[in-house]
Amino acid sequence: MDTEATSNRAVQAIKFSLSDPFKKEVEESKLTVRHCPDAPKFEVRCHAGDAGHLEVASDSVSVRVGQRIRREGKEELWGSLLVECKEQDDGSLAVEVVVCHPDWDEPVRVALIQSTPSDGNPEAILRCDFKQKQL
Repeated sequence: MDTEATSNRAVQAIKFSLSDPFKKEVEESKLTVRHCPDAPKFEVRCHAGDAGHLEVASDSVSVRVGQRIRREGKEELWGSLLVECKEQDDGSLAVEVVVCHPDWDEPVRVALIQSTPSDGNPEAILRCDFKQKQL
């Protein structure tokens, strides 16, 4: 990455306006799995300001969020957040949230959110585990 060109750009504060897409109320369609057994297991909606947006559905998802840092006198983009979504061996669906830091030896999982949509139990919508775990 050309750090000289990057360092010449001014960093501006993030400003929100009423026209920002994530502030708009939209009626979202809900997919009923009973009518569509091959429906994707996860959905991603990403709004990246002027760069655009992405809306997709898939059986697995991996999202990495990087942010600019200065380390050892140089600017770089550091992947500080990772979200991994996949089906587990037992059939449950898991969303794992991992935080990475340049000073840590290992990344840390800060959240694990699981669902079992196929077990038919209406009371077990989501299970959340917020215990930190080194990976």
